[in-house]
Amino acid sequence: MKFSIIIPIYNVEKYIEKCLESIDNQNYDDYEIILVNDGSTDDSAHICESFVARSNRSYQIINQENGGLAAARNTGILAANGQWIVFVDSDDYVSADLLKVLDNAIAKEPADLYSFNHNRVDAEGNFVEKKLYAVENTTLGFKTEEDMTKFICSDFINYNLGWEAWGMIYKRSIIQENNIIFQNTKDVFAEDLCFALEYLMYTKKICVLCNLLYNYRIRPGSLIETANSETVLSRIYNLAEYLYTRGNITKSLKKNYSNLYMAMVDFHIKYNLGSVPSKQIEEQLQSLEKNTKYHRKWYKKNGR
Repeated sequence: MKFSIIIPIYNVEKYIEKCLESIDNQNYDDYEIILVNDGSTDDSAHICESFVARSNRSYQIINQENGGLAAARNTGILAANGQWIVFVDSDDYVSADLLKVLDNAIAKEPADLYSFNHNRVDAEGNFVEKKLYAVENTTLGFKTEEDMTKFICSDFINYNLGWEAWGMIYKRSIIQENNIIFQNTKDVFAEDLCFALEYLMYTKKICVLCNLLYNYRIRPGSLIETANSETVLSRIYNLAEYLYTRGNITKSLKKNYSNLYMAMVDFHIKYNLGSVPSKQIEEQLQSLEKNTKYHRKWYKKNGR
């Protein structure tokens, strides 16, 4: 089997049918759909069961107690049979030619990771904006660990490729052979970014597609809407400390960790704390300097 689409589901009764329709209506056939119901308390599970009963596609439905997004995705990975893992969030929807475009790209330009452009829509599905990472198909090659380290610190952390799990597809063999899993967001803040960084350690080639293949729904209550400006930097530090002390990263990245950490912090100051007074940002940085083990060592800049 070529693709396994994994959809974590939690209380999305308003959106899940649109998501399933977009996946069920692919103009491509060699794939399975894994629905992980993560303890939904609304009608999501019933909607999924009714939809699957009407479909001719290959579905698995897995019901589990609520464990969060990371746990649901990990459950889906364990159940997957496809060569490639595709993540779709249950309130989003995809292009009808998502898998066909990916299959053609894999045949034409073999790589370890594929990413693609996406649309952003509001809660009602109205177009908001396009997010373009490439205007033509582009390949990125990495001959050494140092090449990958440079790419991560200068491009990837600055969101030049995106880092959401749903914006890329992954080789299941790389995930399994290296025991890459999603960490709980309470521990690492951005489980997508953490997963992607660990996966990149085993990547020699990336193919960035110019196609708009995914529709990301921004809705009230989503992470992008609820990020707390008072805790963003401390949570970024938690992610950095996890990767440094327990993450599976290369010697090159660990050697250049100050560059990674500074890029990570500065990116979030610029894009998540743009409206926060500089005095408050300085207070957060000073608190990290006093109360954490590594911030003083990693964050070399003085003054803003």
